[in-house]
Amino acid sequence: MTAYSVIMLSILILFYAAYLLKMLLLRRRGIEGRLLGKGKKPFRPQSVERILSVLTFLGGLIQFLSVLFRDTFWSVPENAPMQSAGLVVALVGFGFFIIAMATMRDNWRAGFDERQQTDLVTNGIYRFSRNPAFVGFDMLYIGCALVSPTYWNIFVCVCGIVLFHLQILGEEQFMKSRFGDAYLAYQHRVPRY
Repeated sequence: MTAYSVIMLSILILFYAAYLLKMLLLRRRGIEGRLLGKGKKPFRPQSVERILSVLTFLGGLIQFLSVLFRDTFWSVPENAPMQSAGLVVALVGFGFFIIAMATMRDNWRAGFDERQQTDLVTNGIYRFSRNPAFVGFDMLYIGCALVSPTYWNIFVCVCGIVLFHLQILGEEQFMKSRFGDAYLAYQHRVPRY
């Protein structure tokens, strides 16, 4: 295993461990943090969330396997500058994700549900991006695909980015209905990404 692979594997472990730890901490506080595919939602957002839920699990598995067993996966040639750039992108994405989760505190959720009780968070990193956690996920997927450019990893990256965008669109509709003019004003002054 190359140094690039070892570093990427470490980033993946830290990223997904942070995700799972956040879910565990929310659950200990009596908060359901995993809302993907749950609750009453229109067909399209419900479908996107269910597919995203599966992709998040399978995508993470493919990322780990493509880094650990790169030679057994169908892959494109790797090069050091591309892999170095991938590590930087993945590290920045990890930073975005951690800062976003910390800023959201108990308001952080994976998915949305009409029953959830959350506040509109517009401070910290959310002053610059309405979706920094998704930006973090996108950057992790892109970085991993650059470090370990297997066709499966590239496929997961593209699918992930598309599904995260569709999830954002669904969450925007939810936020408009939940927070009304306050969210519309926030949406007007802060970019989506």
